[in-house]
Amino acid sequence: MRRFGLTSMRNLGVGRAGLEKHLLEDMERFIEQIKEEILEYGEYNVNLHRKIDRLAGSTVNRVIFGYPFEDEQMSDFYELKQHMEEQAFLLSSVTGHMLMAMPWLRHFPIFSQTFNRLDNNLSNVYEFLKIPINKRISEREKQTPEERGEPNDLLDCFLDQIEAGKSEYFSLRSITPFCFDLFLAGEETTSVTISYLILYLILDQRVQSRMHEELDRLEEEKGRIGFDNSVTQADRGKLPFLNAVINETQRVCNLLPLNLTHRTMADAQILGGKYHLRKGISIIPQISCVLFDEKIFPNPLRFEPERFLDDQGQLKRIEEFIPFGLGKRICMGESLAKTELFLFTANFFRHFQVLPVDPLHPPSSEKIGGFIVKHQHYNCRIIVRTKKEF
Repeated sequence: MRRFGLTSMRNLGVGRAGLEKHLLEDMERFIEQIKEEILEYGEYNVNLHRKIDRLAGSTVNRVIFGYPFEDEQMSDFYELKQHMEEQAFLLSSVTGHMLMAMPWLRHFPIFSQTFNRLDNNLSNVYEFLKIPINKRISEREKQTPEERGEPNDLLDCFLDQIEAGKSEYFSLRSITPFCFDLFLAGEETTSVTISYLILYLILDQRVQSRMHEELDRLEEEKGRIGFDNSVTQADRGKLPFLNAVINETQRVCNLLPLNLTHRTMADAQILGGKYHLRKGISIIPQISCVLFDEKIFPNPLRFEPERFLDDQGQLKRIEEFIPFGLGKRICMGESLAKTELFLFTANFFRHFQVLPVDPLHPPSSEKIGGFIVKHQHYNCRIIVRTKKEF
């Protein structure tokens, strides 16, 4: 299933120009909406959380189902988000962790309440996801393979596999959990990371100013040779500091301090035989132990994007930087997430400066523990940047 997901996303153009065009269109609408609200209200103090949620949710929905969320669908989307957030909260609780490890505990009163809430939430999410799934199945039944053409999204790819009948893993029963896993993993993580990035730049105007200077140099260069003003992935190599800001955001926010549980498939010796892991034992990679290791990242609690730059000011690779995990079980959505983070950061900050609403009482960067580590909601002041030409 994992190999199928990776291959299908690559074939659909995830991480390349195939999806980039749609992401830039969504980003342009996002930027224009903020500019219109600034014109209407003047000084613009806002909590961007819901807007960023919609942007990230539309991207994942486009990859899975082939379309972004429109205005009339937003109430359904936020209801879905509420169920998913409660699901993540319950899974991160003590009883949730114990139920994942020992499902039979659901028969005991102290755990039954958590299990029932998890089950009800999952049922509500599945019902939401079944609507586009059933609609697509109905549409395909009326079409010939020639009329369908090439797959447009992951749902098409999955249904093609079911019809091919080559694997028992692909069935109408497994399609909804597959879509749920992708949506849960792809929307929340990207949305929270973007919110953290904005928060850190509100709190560190020096870093934000340096990033603006780099973007201005790129825009001046693009203007001289007549390219479109939107920043694309082709510009990634010309923005080393911006990429360093994204890396440092992922390191410091550390969304998943405890990665997902895996299992050893064979007996294993660790550190030259110092530790012996039996086949079938549960293991949980602790990414935070690496991302906050002082030997690798001096002053690990400080937000310092420069740690990702070499002496020539170019982005450098640090092997221990593993926000997406590592090995065969690295995050399947890494390519999509990197594309989203880069296009958002470059194009949003090209247009805007973000400031604290009250400089004497800036927003807190204190973290809220959970399955995904979040920050407290905050308002920010957004100013349209004055430039020579847009």
